[in-house]
This record gives sequence, C-alpha cells and structure tokens, in this order.
Amino acid sequence: MAEASRRAARPQRKGGLPNALFVPAAAEAVPQELRGRAHEVMVLFPWGSLLRGVLGLAGGEAAACGLASLVRPGGRAVAFVSVVHSDGVDGLDGLDGAAMERAEGAHAGNGLVLASARPAAPDEVRATGSSWARRLGAAGARRPAWRLELEKR
Repeated sequence: MAEASRRAARPQRKGGLPNALFVPAAAEAVPQELRGRAHEVMVLFPWGSLLRGVLGLAGGEAAACGLASLVRPGGRAVAFVSVVHSDGVDGLDGLDGAAMERAEGAHAGNGLVLASARPAAPDEVRATGSSWARRLGAAGARRPAWRLELEKR
C-alpha cells in the first residue's frame, strides 16, 4: 500500500488520485465511516477470507458483507482473482462458470449484482501493478486470472 499511496498522492496531471483512500482494515471489520461511500472498490488478487468472500465460498460471508458495505448505490466493486486446483481452496476446483454463478448468488443478498465475469487479459493483469499477480504468474499462461465486476443497485 505504501507505493500505491505514494503514486496516488502525486499531482493529478501526473496520474495522482486525490480522492483515493487507503485503509489498513480487514474486510470483515469495515470502519463505519466508510460504509456506503465508495464509488469503486478494487480487490486485487485476494487470498484467505477475502478470496472466499469475493467468490461466495463458505467462510467468506463476513468479508463479502464488508466489501458490499463499502459500495454506494450505483457504485461498483471490481475484483481480479486467480485460483487453481492446486491452491487447495476448499469448495473450489478452479474458476469456471459454476464458480461465477455461486459468486453471483452469494453477493445478491448484500445488494451487489454480478455485472460481468470474464477471463482477464494479460495486459489487464499487468496494469493492476500487483506484485502478487506477478509472483503468481497470473498474467501469463501459467495460471488464469478472472475479472469480476459487481454493481450496487
């Protein structure tokens, strides 16, 4: 977060984001002051309970609820995820249509609608600037990455 916040603090003409906010908090414990305030929330290559929440898996319910609570009506949450069978995520054997349907159903109860779910292009993955995605090899043929977009209605 240090590098991303440094880049966001640059002047807007140099790519800065004056309205970006970086908060070191768990998705399960979103600060009350942030609820319903975000136009866009980006989740880049989550793991653990946040991954489970994004994909609607058991054990991720609190993270899914916290993520949804950040997004204001008309806003969106965009998630880039990469999971393969060998990662050993219980209840998931990779990312496919069934996994996306499960994610869609899980988010509906929190007011988020899955607007799109598609494989992420390598250039999109690289554009996230995620060092974790680089370590995973998610921008190449080694492992697939998906882009999910959820809208708050």
